[in-house]
Amino acid sequence: MLKERLNELEIDWAEMPQVEKEELNKLKGKTVIVSGRTVARCLCYALVYQSEHKKRDIHVIYAGDCGGFYPECTESEYFTQVSLDSVKEISKADLLISTGFCGESSACFPADFAEETRSARLLAETAERLNIKSVLLSDSRVYGAGKFGRVYAENEFAPYPNTDLRFRDNQLLRVLENIWNSAALSLTVLRTGIVLGGSSGLHTFLDEALEAVANGKPCALPNGRKYSFVYLTDVFRAVVYAFNGILGSTTYNLTAENGTASAGTIAAILHDVYGDKADLTLTKGGEENACAITNGKIVNDGCAPALTLEAALELCVMSYMSGDEILQMPAIHDGRLKTLQDIQLAYLLEVDRICKKHNIKYFLGGGTLIGAVRHKGFIPWDDDSDIVMLREDYDKFAKVIVNEEPEGTTFQSPKTDRNCFYEFNKLRVDGTMFASELAKNHRDIDVGIAFDVFCSDKTANSRWGQKLHLAMTLFTRALVLNKWNHRKVDNGSKIQSAFTNFCVRIFPLRFCYFLMNHTITFFKRKKNARYLYDGTGRNVKNGCFEAAIFDEVIYKEFEGHMFPVPKRYADYLTFLFGDFNELVPLSTRLGCHEITLLDVGKYDVINS
Repeated sequence: MLKERLNELEIDWAEMPQVEKEELNKLKGKTVIVSGRTVARCLCYALVYQSEHKKRDIHVIYAGDCGGFYPECTESEYFTQVSLDSVKEISKADLLISTGFCGESSACFPADFAEETRSARLLAETAERLNIKSVLLSDSRVYGAGKFGRVYAENEFAPYPNTDLRFRDNQLLRVLENIWNSAALSLTVLRTGIVLGGSSGLHTFLDEALEAVANGKPCALPNGRKYSFVYLTDVFRAVVYAFNGILGSTTYNLTAENGTASAGTIAAILHDVYGDKADLTLTKGGEENACAITNGKIVNDGCAPALTLEAALELCVMSYMSGDEILQMPAIHDGRLKTLQDIQLAYLLEVDRICKKHNIKYFLGGGTLIGAVRHKGFIPWDDDSDIVMLREDYDKFAKVIVNEEPEGTTFQSPKTDRNCFYEFNKLRVDGTMFASELAKNHRDIDVGIAFDVFCSDKTANSRWGQKLHLAMTLFTRALVLNKWNHRKVDNGSKIQSAFTNFCVRIFPLRFCYFLMNHTITFFKRKKNARYLYDGTGRNVKNGCFEAAIFDEVIYKEFEGHMFPVPKRYADYLTFLFGDFNELVPLSTRLGCHEITLLDVGKYDVINS
């Protein structure tokens, strides 16, 4: 399989982690024609990977010479290669994507001009003949010789000297867009900033500097005008959105979040992340034929970039690092990650002490359990801790902790914090803040650093009973979360969403919480329950698992201490995550929680 050949950086963009699953699922069973050079090759890898590893059954027809592809891609049952001339023989497809000359530079301009214009005509005519959606990738050079300080929107163009050979590629990009616009009917043009992609084969004027930072060596970085950058996964994201109709048949600029910057700003970003390893000296020069571009139009039309420029640069630096170095995430939470993990460990030890004292059974859960199994400690980029209990122990812990609260903490539940409506309980660290965008909006609750306590509840033994219990749990949880957060339900079903929104309007919040809690604990007193489910946690949609998984306890090392885990932890983690030994994509490690308020208070001395 292709996955076995790809490295971590390649897997990251092949996973397309910044594209929502429901959007990727709309590609299931589709046939996609792809043509172009480096970006096209990467896109083919991503689509084949989605078919083989994610079971999305996307068939890729690559039009052109695929000599530079891995054999694992070209030999895949989901991949077909045809010559450009043969696209006229394709009788059916759902989408045509041409990456054209995006991110490329000309080695022999007359030959490249002839090849690219011929390719554009053939592909555009094919898209029109098949009456399918087409996407053309262009880039910011199409705007010409941009003026210093100008950031260009979609309908603004700068002239370029026709006799200046440095701007031949700019002219080619304009010609290609004109060919496509004159031939294809349903066309979305995506003009990218300078495309960055770790291990993608794309080359930019930043490459030497990024490699030097990875190796801690000095390097000169040419600093001219401002440029716009975008990471490869955000390019793929826009392509998927274009196919699914979220983007219209028009032209969009595509950049990273805060993706327009000078080389001087980039040097500062890298220094903020890597410190003295980023020994960069600014010199005169730079890419004169690339322009800074705005991305307001695509953001307004529902496809905001998912990655920041800082994250894109980190990923590119990682492509020059070894495996052990890649696991280090120096910029997460502005350098506070180690402090957060030390705080979490200290209170995990306190909870362990309290549970042993009162004979309360618990297990490490979620990412904390994965960390114990896979890393003998925290997942290197994780910033929280999870434990899980059975209902009787969960309720007992809630009573005991009121009198046993570790110094400097507050136990948070709907009973102890009247403004809190989380489905599970938390132990908060006093004098700190740790809030996502969602939690930040609830200024009337404690938002200190949190230690999460989840409960696995009994459910029905019959399959139909389990389905009904799960459906009612999801419904009542939607009532609480949407009522509490003042938002409308939109689950893809107009009837279900309308009914749920009606209930959200008429039911008081506390009544909604009562319904949810009563639903989750409905089988609390059931004897001989053979199944449990994650009613209070993030994995409720996974359904149920065998209660016997929690029967026996063993101990695993975690940060030098021994903690309880289910003896059948492999079965439990497989239920929760699938292949739990598989590392999540690199770009998602750069911030597993989107924290907008963070203050570690007096604990800042831990790593000072």
